[in-house]
Amino acid sequence: MKNILKSKSIMETNDNMTPQNGEFDFAAVPKRYTLCYHEGCPLHDRCMRFLAATHAPETLEVRRCVLPTAEKDGHCRWLDPIETVTMAEGFTGLYDKVLKGDYTPLRKQLTAYLHGPKQYYQYMRGERPLSPAQQQGIRRIVSSYGYDWDVPFERYIQAYRFGKPPVVED
Repeated sequence: MKNILKSKSIMETNDNMTPQNGEFDFAAVPKRYTLCYHEGCPLHDRCMRFLAATHAPETLEVRRCVLPTAEKDGHCRWLDPIETVTMAEGFTGLYDKVLKGDYTPLRKQLTAYLHGPKQYYQYMRGERPLSPAQQQGIRRIVSSYGYDWDVPFERYIQAYRFGKPPVVED
């Protein structure tokens, strides 16, 4: 899963920020993500659902969509604002500063946190990007062992955030 947004805004000063080319990759849109094709919606220029729909491949035949009737008086409970997040890739250098006695318990705790060995190794090698929440979780676990250095992630990328749930109206 390579990145969808290729920009350099948030991590401007970080030397290991991956330069990106600005193209939207529809393959990164979650399979169950609801799209919107309502071109007349006044909110479409800031809606992730519309942006994703405009980049859908011509071969796409069936997908869950928001109906145009969802937009009422300039409001839409399905609006998912376009936002980017800084994802981290890879942490193979993490254990370079870890004491020998902490290595196994730390690795086991991180493996459990990242949902098992398969995902752990994919994240560690940079095959799967880590969300900001996962980065914080890893930092929290490392600091719980008494280490005060920042976790050395190998690179950072900008990615679109998908999935703001619809607003429940009273």
